[in-house]
Amino acid sequence: MLRIAVLVLVASVAHCMTNLVDDLGANQNTTQLSSLIAQAGLGDTLKGQGPFTILAPVDSAFAAIPKDDLNKLLADKNDLANTLKYHVLQGEIFSWDIVTGRLVHSITGHAIRVYKQGNDIYFNNAKAVAVDLESANGVIYLLDTVLDVPEGTIYEILEKPEYKLTQFKKAVDRVRYDRMLNSTYSSANYRHTLFVPSDAAFAKLDQSQVSRIFSNLNFASELVRYHLHLGTLHLKSLDHNGRITTLYTGHDIGVDISNNDIRLNHVAHMTESDIEADNGVVHIIDHVLIPSTLSGQIIG
Repeated sequence: MLRIAVLVLVASVAHCMTNLVDDLGANQNTTQLSSLIAQAGLGDTLKGQGPFTILAPVDSAFAAIPKDDLNKLLADKNDLANTLKYHVLQGEIFSWDIVTGRLVHSITGHAIRVYKQGNDIYFNNAKAVAVDLESANGVIYLLDTVLDVPEGTIYEILEKPEYKLTQFKKAVDRVRYDRMLNSTYSSANYRHTLFVPSDAAFAKLDQSQVSRIFSNLNFASELVRYHLHLGTLHLKSLDHNGRITTLYTGHDIGVDISNNDIRLNHVAHMTESDIEADNGVVHIIDHVLIPSTLSGQIIG
């Protein structure tokens, strides 16, 4: 009898809880997201199916998107739906389930890295400002940032002409790292952070130095590995002085913070940050980082 009473009580409580869509609509911080869900035609799915975990950007997160970018997103219903679906995870994930570095997957199949920093929880580069808001068919986290849908693999980002990364891609191809950086194997051990020098950064070097790097397989390998970190580092992880390990074992990248300005090895600034990839994250920098073992061999 006691077991039956408990089951009836649980069923009664669940029946009284509202669904994810209604809860988002009732929350004063997620009015924009609620409106966009309706605009994208996702309301019925998120009401009647599940359970889901919703990573819900608050209104101020949408307000922070440049107006032109937001208008472009709103003008394309398919793009809008894909962006919103990236914020939906299959099943319920509560804060006590989260392990730093864990990968979760949206209903679109794209990976999202979850990690803890002190008492804070991050999904990619977005901080959770509220957690474990339960609904009848899932759980909601409120985020301070709208997540960017991955633009492909790290290698595919190198190939995009708008980013102008042809010189570093040439080095990647030279040392046959293209396969690794194009892999979407679902494991944290296959995710990387790439600090990639732009073509303009390579143009700052003496071109005889560039020729030495590309003509020597060892030099090119050292250069590529020195710009790669195993694991995912978003901009919010680079908010303090320190060092970043690289695939060139024993050769770290220095991070210096001054007046909210981040510099790598005292010289390189990020011209674009947090470009999401299916297998990591890419930051574009304005200087080529030269490891100490390489600098003496390519100069002179």
